[in-house]
Amino acid sequence: MRILVAVGLLALLAGCEQKIHSTKSDSLVLPSVSVAPVPAAAPAPLPAVVHARPKPPPEIPGWAPPVATDTLVMLNGQPHHLLLEAETDSTRRLTATYEEAPGHLEKVHGFEGYYTLTLRDKTGQQLFRRQLRKAAFFKKAGSDIVTESEAYQPQFLGYSKPLGALVFTLDFMVPDSDVGAQVVLLLDLAGNVLRLSDGRGPGGGPECEPALSPDGSALLTASELLRPGRPPLRFERADAELVGASFLTDSTLLLVYAPGKAHPIRFADGMEGYGRTPTAQQQQAPNAFVRHIRSGRVLRRFRYHGFYEEMGYTVPGFQLRATATHYLLDEKRGLYLLPLAGVGVPTEIRFAAMPRFTPPKRLAEVRVEVHSAENSFAFYVDTSSVQPRIRYQRLVD
Repeated sequence: MRILVAVGLLALLAGCEQKIHSTKSDSLVLPSVSVAPVPAAAPAPLPAVVHARPKPPPEIPGWAPPVATDTLVMLNGQPHHLLLEAETDSTRRLTATYEEAPGHLEKVHGFEGYYTLTLRDKTGQQLFRRQLRKAAFFKKAGSDIVTESEAYQPQFLGYSKPLGALVFTLDFMVPDSDVGAQVVLLLDLAGNVLRLSDGRGPGGGPECEPALSPDGSALLTASELLRPGRPPLRFERADAELVGASFLTDSTLLLVYAPGKAHPIRFADGMEGYGRTPTAQQQQAPNAFVRHIRSGRVLRRFRYHGFYEEMGYTVPGFQLRATATHYLLDEKRGLYLLPLAGVGVPTEIRFAAMPRFTPPKRLAEVRVEVHSAENSFAFYVDTSSVQPRIRYQRLVD
């Protein structure tokens, strides 16, 4: 699970308008006088002008030029300027170790990084300036990944008034690899660090994009749900791995787990790594849950194994507000229909019970494409029918 920022050169060209003027001679030509033309001397060639090209920055793994972006944001109804900066310091080297395989340690090297966040009001008055170094993210993202990564610019996710927090994400990547991590950073309006949480990793982990709830009252990260006046709702379970988490509504959250906990194993080819070995009982138990955001209470529980793992987990599905339904795909079985309101287990519609699509598409149908591990599908959902009416087709790449 272990990328290089190219620096572009912006050249400003100024156009030059040329005008040709024609004049009429008034001089008198004497016919009795013959003047032999004198050949004009050939103009001396102009020296070639050599434009020196700017020297490109050195291609040093883990280093990139400093970046800064000033963004206009609305906070409590007032405009503010948010300056986000990142700088990699090649004069300060860092070292860290990581476990390449169970019991095998490797050493990595990188450079110090500075992440600066500055907030100003509409008059330009500075409200805070907070600078963090790489070490602040070692615990959440892994000291080895953070050490090797260049300093990427923080990204502003949004502001939650109920949480009193400015929310940012910071990415860390091992150069020339797909190994990385993401950290969610919360700052108050004075620049104090409220919390660091887990973001979505680019090369693994659950399908869980950090997001504020539709009404901004809760924050979803890859490991927990943050709510005002309540302790964090942690997603970790002792007997399962988190596969995905997403908001269904302002008040509900969907969580999907893979049965069994990852542990060191030896694969058939002799290589060592981590894997899951769930028991038969764990396989038969519910692994998907709808929870109430405010109370954390489980509203529904059911079995769903349509997720897959390729560079991290994916829960294939879609949501339609027109039908007030969340649809989960299992490419071997069909669709699970999860009403956004009410309680109870979702309705399962098998492919065998679903008509194949034949043109034309009906006026009340909404077409949605969904991709799974090995197949792609198009579903045609009739939004005018009270009872589920869905046609489908398998798409050929």
